Amino acid sequence: MHYPRYRAAPPVKRPSGGATSPLTFVLLIAMPAIVAVAALRPR
Repeated sequence: MHYPRYRAAPPVKRPSGGATSPLTFVLLIAMPAIVAVAALRPR
């Protein structure tokens, strides 16, 4: 069976710095922790 050209899904390359890049993932986890430490730190 031959699929039409426009229906064939080519391998999609993620743009540099994709939505779930390791750096973004680490920042999303680290930011709340840093804010919590700063907020709970005894003054």
